[in-house]
Amino acid sequence: MKRILYHVFLFIFLLIVIVSAGCNKNPDSPPDTQTEKGSWAIYTPYDWTHDGQPYQSIYCTIYSDAASDEMKQQLGEIADEKFSRILELFNFDKVSDFIYPPDYSKIEIYINRNHAENINWAYWGGFIFTIRSPDISGHWYDYATYTISHEMTHEFEFLIEGKESLGTEVWFKEGIAVYTGCLESPAFQTIELLSELESWIAENENISGQGIPVKIHQDSDFPSGADIHQYFRFFELALRYLLDQEGFGRSYQDVLNLFYDLRQEVSFPVSFEDHFGISVSEYEGEFYSRMKTYLDSDSQ
Repeated sequence: MKRILYHVFLFIFLLIVIVSAGCNKNPDSPPDTQTEKGSWAIYTPYDWTHDGQPYQSIYCTIYSDAASDEMKQQLGEIADEKFSRILELFNFDKVSDFIYPPDYSKIEIYINRNHAENINWAYWGGFIFTIRSPDISGHWYDYATYTISHEMTHEFEFLIEGKESLGTEVWFKEGIAVYTGCLESPAFQTIELLSELESWIAENENISGQGIPVKIHQDSDFPSGADIHQYFRFFELALRYLLDQEGFGRSYQDVLNLFYDLRQEVSFPVSFEDHFGISVSEYEGEFYSRMKTYLDSDSQ
């Protein structure tokens, strides 16, 4: 019970952190030096400069408007560790097969310290990471390791597909990123109880899509006023079930094969059915019944 309460309080704290990271808690003052911009200015709406002092790690270049050298180095070390973990999960050693944006050969991470936007945003070639704390320790370390693992999973997909827009549907790309992030950090609380599923079903029975996460193919499919965080929890459940040997029993190799199909312009629904042995529409129709069985058996 103490362990459960700890995770509940940790989840509540980190949810507040993730949602309200835009609060200015003690950011450094930006230096006067400003220099050329990176891919974030091309592939996101955020046309930001940096401080001219990037940090180079094995896989990444760490930029920022105002992060200390120590924070950049720590982020670089975390990013390298988590990206190595992703390569291990996918049993992937052909890094020469990655397709980077033109003139890039490393993943870039932009640490947002002072910009008002409260975002964590992956794009082709890198991601923006927002953190307002003076350092990365305690709960902020959990937040950083989860977020970096999540965004690095998106980045892995970008580098396999090698294009500006990912070909996966929202439920799948966010589900695999949350699932992988949760392997590395307790910062995101997943759906573990049948009662949580039953409450979700009851809350959404009269709403468009009935809360079925697999029906969120694109951003416009979210119902008006949707609790996006809750949907992300169910996206994770949808992927966990597919990859769990106690669920559907598929693997990261199936996910990788799907990414490669998308690189070759195979549509997501076709590739998903080929590699997962069930159509997206079948998964939609059977989702709640499958999850009831899965979560009920998991509680035995």
